Amino acid sequence: MLSDPVGPSSREAAEALGEIARLRGRTRRSLGRPWFPLTCFGAVTMLSAPLVAAAGTIALIPVWLAGGAAGMLLTRRYYRRRGQRLGVTGLGWRLGAAAAAMIVAGLVAGVVGGVAGGQAAGLLAPVMIVVAGYLALGWLQHNLVPSLAVIPAAALAAVLILHHLAPWVVELAFGAAMATAGVGLRATEVRQ
Repeated sequence: MLSDPVGPSSREAAEALGEIARLRGRTRRSLGRPWFPLTCFGAVTMLSAPLVAAAGTIALIPVWLAGGAAGMLLTRRYYRRRGQRLGVTGLGWRLGAAAAAMIVAGLVAGVVGGVAGGQAAGLLAPVMIVVAGYLALGWLQHNLVPSLAVIPAAALAAVLILHHLAPWVVELAFGAAMATAGVGLRATEVRQ
């Protein structure tokens, strides 16, 4: 690549910098397979099902305040360790801010939806916030994988809600579908 014994030409330097930028972009996009958050928050959602069965949908508020914060901390720790191991990090604080906004918006949407439209709306509104949040994450990462991975889980939840199944069944199914999507993304990440 560098043929001049005195030093690289400006053209060669520009080519090298361009190649580094392309490689960095590809590496950062490869970090965009959000298997861990899907699996982690899917697990929190599944764990909320017994509490919802026992106490009703009002139990979702403390579950998501505590479980959402714990999930965010676990996700942050996972990506920080992964970044140290690979030497490349993703979007950092922007992803954390987006995750926090999703949790808060989901709680608010659930409460407002429940008050305004009943139990079905209170369950469906947070699911739609999750889909919108993953669309936003996909936009931030220039990668549609996050939003495509969560859509089947949201569709399943919507069908169950429209069929008037118990809220705990919806939570369990939605969480299991999210976790399954996360495991599937992890499998594709390992193969690459």
